Amino acid sequence: MDLDRLYGGSFIDWEAVAASWNKRTVPSRLLLFAARRYLGERPAATDGTRAATLEPVSLPDEIKRAYAAPPATEGDAARLWGEFVDSAVAAELEMVSYGERPPLLHELRNGLSQAADEAGRSSERGRWFMRRHDALPGTDLPDSPEYLPI
Repeated sequence: MDLDRLYGGSFIDWEAVAASWNKRTVPSRLLLFAARRYLGERPAATDGTRAATLEPVSLPDEIKRAYAAPPATEGDAARLWGEFVDSAVAAELEMVSYGERPPLLHELRNGLSQAADEAGRSSERGRWFMRRHDALPGTDLPDSPEYLPI
């Protein structure tokens, strides 16, 4: 597993996030605030590959710049990066139908748990993955990815 790409938010469907922004959902607006907080802590460095990922989607410049900035790996900036990623996932989930959420959340939880194991659960990176894992909604759902709510 490429832990750096996963840490960088490679699992986020930015087209769904853009659709959430266009629908003016609350999570998409909270993503903008998270992007602003993250940019306030990070220098304006830009990774061209990351910037190109969001070039075709319709999102505010601040969200694009936050994603294009290399992810922080230490301290308060790493916490703010995590909040940005959490906000992007929440905006994405707004666009996923209710019946498709349990399998998606199950897959994401398993991936984050595996990443934490590979990084070492007690390492800073492993704890970061577990915080993303624990922040996901639906912990009251069964562990089976076949579960579909009525």
